[in-house]
Amino acid sequence: MKNILIILTIALLNVGCSSRGTLDEEQPDTTAVNKPAPDQITVSPGQLKAMNLQIGAATQRTVNDEVPATGTVDVPPQYMASISPLIGGVIQRVNVLPGQRVGKGETLATLQSLDFIQMQQDYLQAVSQLGYQQAELQRQKTLIAEDVGAKKRLQQAEADYGSNRALVSSLALKLKSLGTSVASLKDGKMMPVMRITSPIAGYITASNVHLGQQVATADMLFKVMNTDHKHLELSVFENDAFKVKLGQTILINDPKLGKETIRGQVYLVGKAFQGDARTITLHGHVDNEAQEARLVPGMFLNARILTGSRMATTLPEVAIIRKGKSGFIYVPTGQPRTYKRIPVGIGVIDNGRIEVITPIALTNIVTTGAYLLEAEMAKGEGGVVE
Repeated sequence: MKNILIILTIALLNVGCSSRGTLDEEQPDTTAVNKPAPDQITVSPGQLKAMNLQIGAATQRTVNDEVPATGTVDVPPQYMASISPLIGGVIQRVNVLPGQRVGKGETLATLQSLDFIQMQQDYLQAVSQLGYQQAELQRQKTLIAEDVGAKKRLQQAEADYGSNRALVSSLALKLKSLGTSVASLKDGKMMPVMRITSPIAGYITASNVHLGQQVATADMLFKVMNTDHKHLELSVFENDAFKVKLGQTILINDPKLGKETIRGQVYLVGKAFQGDARTITLHGHVDNEAQEARLVPGMFLNARILTGSRMATTLPEVAIIRKGKSGFIYVPTGQPRTYKRIPVGIGVIDNGRIEVITPIALTNIVTTGAYLLEAEMAKGEGGVVE
């Protein structure tokens, strides 16, 4: 009897061990089954209420294709002047300061020059000599007419008169270029100093002179800029250059210029690429004079050039987590409070909406609150948020 009990006990122990081994082998890994996908997130009821997520669908709308451009505000070359003396001398007086507005022909400085005084003297002497030579020429013509003169003397008189008349004309042009009134000079009024004047009306943008300074013809003394006519000098990369045409709209949004969008048009398109960056230069005009007046020559600009329009699938900007030229959207998975992150391409951005490029149907999208889901995703790298 005792042996029977021992045998039954051993049998029961074997059965128990066998059953435990079977259960251990067949028990599923609940941790692996319940582990969420890395691109999904489940939020708690409290968080869902706090996030106030909104679900919506993408819409088809007309978008404008655009080309980015950078550049500066400039003025046409005929509205800028660099002023140098036409003759060397010493600055006697300076009448203007940088930023001051000047009129066309206004005196900016005066220059004392012995060469200038000598030129006036030469002109007066040449004019006086010309009068004598003209009288001598007339006398020789009279003698020839009366057959009492020699042709050689007449020819010499004609040569002397012609040569001196050319000298008088040349000196007169030089003096006019230096701002001297030839009529006043003929009356004996010699100018002790030469006036350096502005060839255009505008603002002094640079002044490089002081009293007593010795200057030469190669020295740039003043710069004057007329800001009444400003334009846009923009650059576009080679890949986008062939999309740009005359008359296309230019849009500028710059916080420095206020919230209003400045609009202009492409006026000229360059015909050659420049530099290592392979860009082409565009010349644009601003449509509104009041907007143009707010621009400051030399300021840097970021602009967009509208090159066409088409229909596209768009979502609100807040619905897309942007990552450079691509991004992510969130869609409900069908499970309670669970959302999946899906990568999408990004196209044109226009009036608060972004073109979305993806093969999936965008009919059930988190349109508000995507950034809150992204923040929680970043905290837990996907998973259940308690």
